[in-house]
Amino acid sequence: MARPFRALIIDDDRDLALLVRRTLEFTAGWEVVTAASGASGIELARSAAPDVILVDLMMPELDGYEVCRRLKADPATGAVPIVLLTARRDLDQRRLAESGAAGVVFKPFQPDDLAREVRALCS
Repeated sequence: MARPFRALIIDDDRDLALLVRRTLEFTAGWEVVTAASGASGIELARSAAPDVILVDLMMPELDGYEVCRRLKADPATGAVPIVLLTARRDLDQRRLAESGAAGVVFKPFQPDDLAREVRALCS
């Protein structure tokens, strides 16, 4: 039997990370791992072998753009699609394009639609 689809969530907001985790586990049956910072998320991405990475845009130290850029530059994680999560609607389109992200999911999102939106962005 094949393993379930695996997502890595990188978000410093533990409550939001828990909401996303539970949403993906219960509505889509995904396996989900989480990291509370950009640096720990980059390390976990190397060992967890996720099928998709969801990264909060606004984090201290390493923001989502930088986390995405570093993951894309790493041969171990460069092929994994990355989706940015943000409440900001006024995104810097240049930075977004340079980050290599597959796309953006805006908060608030509909929990029942999250897995479908992420999969659509990564197809």
